[in-house]
Amino acid sequence: MSTIDNGRVPELDGLRAIAVLGVIASHSGLIGLGWVGVDIFFALSGYLITGILLDGKSTSAGAREFFVPFYMRRALRILPLAWMVVLVMAALRNEWSGVWWYLGYVVNWLPASPPPRDLGHFWSLAVEEQFYTLWPALVFFASSRTLWRATIALIALDVALRLAVTLWPPEFATHQWCDLATFARADSLLIGALLAQRERRGGFGDAARWAWPVCIGAALALGAVRVGERSGASAALVYNLKWPIVALGCGAGLLGVLTRPPRLLRWRVLVWLGSISYGIYVFHALFGRWLHAHFTLAQAPIIFALQLAFTLPLATLSWYLFESPLLALKRHWPRQRAVAPLKPEGAG
Repeated sequence: MSTIDNGRVPELDGLRAIAVLGVIASHSGLIGLGWVGVDIFFALSGYLITGILLDGKSTSAGAREFFVPFYMRRALRILPLAWMVVLVMAALRNEWSGVWWYLGYVVNWLPASPPPRDLGHFWSLAVEEQFYTLWPALVFFASSRTLWRATIALIALDVALRLAVTLWPPEFATHQWCDLATFARADSLLIGALLAQRERRGGFGDAARWAWPVCIGAALALGAVRVGERSGASAALVYNLKWPIVALGCGAGLLGVLTRPPRLLRWRVLVWLGSISYGIYVFHALFGRWLHAHFTLAQAPIIFALQLAFTLPLATLSWYLFESPLLALKRHWPRQRAVAPLKPEGAG
């Protein structure tokens, strides 16, 4: 859900816009699989963050020059808006018991969202923040080959942990915990990280021609899993198939955007929405409880339209009056850039 200042690629902003619109459509009840937009964000974050880290490492910078700019720039981008919204919502609801779970970015490990529950969507920010916290050290200290193998091993670990949870579920394991804990959703982040590594190890090569066919195949497979889920298929089977399919589809789709981007993604409205997508994501769910109390699921298009109507002005004001002035402070911590930074193929 974050914007990476790596010389913005319009197609990636367009992809952000589609992802955040999908999430809103899912929360409004309009499109059941719109939640995949969160995993698209994860894949994009994994790709961009890993690319930034690899480019910084390639400058032969020391640990201080590598870590301090990265964490300061990430903190300026992620923390102020999210923390402000947490505190404002807690004050409006007079619900403070869950505040530290949200401020500490660990809420995704709880069996249920704590109050104020309007912030339940912050689970995805928690997953990303945990990734931002731990991943840079692995990138910095590991060799290229070790990093590649470690990334694949972490994906395998996620698969193994999900299987273990279905075979030996802990007593506190709820449906929410199983779906939102970091091991459940990190595959897409790691797939994006693999793409960044592959790009810097010689480019995507022949893999690019398979991007869109694999993405379409994954979408069809996810649809089949969804049908099986509704038809009473084994919950364990659905759970263990769903997340690898989502990660594969998101990774393949991102590869397609990087190498053969659809022209639609350069549409100015989408690019603009993508540039303010972090604010859109943070604000959109704050109206969900009220909207669902006043409209039925049969009126999902109305809920979707009203969520956009309420969210876009807030996100726009936040971007121009709050986020952008803070992001200007990044100049005090310039990012280490590769001598010859790679540009995504086909990105224009």
